[in-house]
Amino acid sequence: MDDELTYRDLGVSGFRGKNAAHGELACFLEAVRTGQIPEGSFLLIESLDRLSRDNILRAQAILTNLVVSGINVVSLADNRLYSEESLSEDPLGLIYALIVFIRANEESAIKSMRARQAWTRKREAVQSKVLSTNLPDWLTFENGRIVPVPERAELLRRIFSDAERGQPPQLIAEALNMGNVPRWRIDGPWERTTIAALINNRRVTGALPLHEFVYKRNVQHRLPIGVVAGYFPRIIEPETFLRVWSICSNRRRGGSAAKRNVFANLLRCADCGADIRHKPIGEEGKGVLVCAGASIAHRCSAPEYSYAALESAMLARLGPWSAEGILWIRNADPRGCRNSRGAPYRLLGNEALSWHHDRLSSDLAKRFPERSGEAPSLADYLVTSSGRRYLVNDCSTLLTSAETGLTTSRRRADTNAALRRMFNDGIVDLRTGRCTLSCGAAGSVEIS
Repeated sequence: MDDELTYRDLGVSGFRGKNAAHGELACFLEAVRTGQIPEGSFLLIESLDRLSRDNILRAQAILTNLVVSGINVVSLADNRLYSEESLSEDPLGLIYALIVFIRANEESAIKSMRARQAWTRKREAVQSKVLSTNLPDWLTFENGRIVPVPERAELLRRIFSDAERGQPPQLIAEALNMGNVPRWRIDGPWERTTIAALINNRRVTGALPLHEFVYKRNVQHRLPIGVVAGYFPRIIEPETFLRVWSICSNRRRGGSAAKRNVFANLLRCADCGADIRHKPIGEEGKGVLVCAGASIAHRCSAPEYSYAALESAMLARLGPWSAEGILWIRNADPRGCRNSRGAPYRLLGNEALSWHHDRLSSDLAKRFPERSGEAPSLADYLVTSSGRRYLVNDCSTLLTSAETGLTTSRRRADTNAALRRMFNDGIVDLRTGRCTLSCGAAGSVEIS
């Protein structure tokens, strides 16, 4: 007997197959597959339900793979041996094993259902009872009430004040470390990620986001089901939180957010004017757009809206718009504001372009000193080859995305950058999906 090679799945659930996918059982199965555990070895288990409590097909597959690989499985509770030889001689032994697996799975399913029902009752009474004593680091539980820790609440206000003045999380963390401010929960220095997590935590406004765990093919998904306002003591005013949130979002232009959301840092809510954010998993389990104000239960009741639906509508609308724009730019007469066919031009550029095309601004300042610091006009873009190239490139990016789709994260980020150069503002009604992209004084484009 090998008493050195031991596998223990302590506290790992066999109901959703986690032990066979990530636990020590997975290591054992891999050792059997690679031959580290030779054929003819005996696996001693208390009962078959210790091997798996997953659904009948998955549980049977685990037992079958072990037996076919030459492993003798011994159930100590009922003193049964499961091997290729024993099951060939007594096929009813496999039926007995299936009955054990079915019973174990049903027991776990009932326990899981009762646990979900208990949490549902807790959520329904959340306005009058404390849902859990597991609280954010700046709060504590005293005499049946949730109260702030004074010194931590004050530090939280300082962090948000610094962030509102434009300091990035890295500088805030360095300032706290230089001041020897002790970090919460663990003994160590403050880090950028810790500050960023605090700045993005809606609980500082008193809101409690509610979620529900669901399983699809044994994969856990956390679905949002609502936000409870006023559950926690409010440390930061919602207006301040939204301003800081917006500052941090603008600082991340072109970053990871744009790889998932082609509208990153572009859209605002038609109801309250707050930023529109992308949430990877909405109530239906798919990506949605949400109002930042509604996500902290503040002033806005705008619902979630399907991200895929608005992205598809945007591509369908801006594809022809960009194709027409490319033709007009190449044939435009900036002096007469008419194209080569005599038709009045349709404005495409706006002052937002100058924020990203500093080279053109610099060239104009050299040629016309009196215009130093002035934003280039559309005519300025058209009168220079580099300006026309900027506009054509952005229109081409939108046209390519409309024709081929946003198939990669890089394509989505490039399209987002082009949108933010072409349009300086966007308003979306999350109830109807109607969106207006504005080109400053140049007009707007309606998407519905």
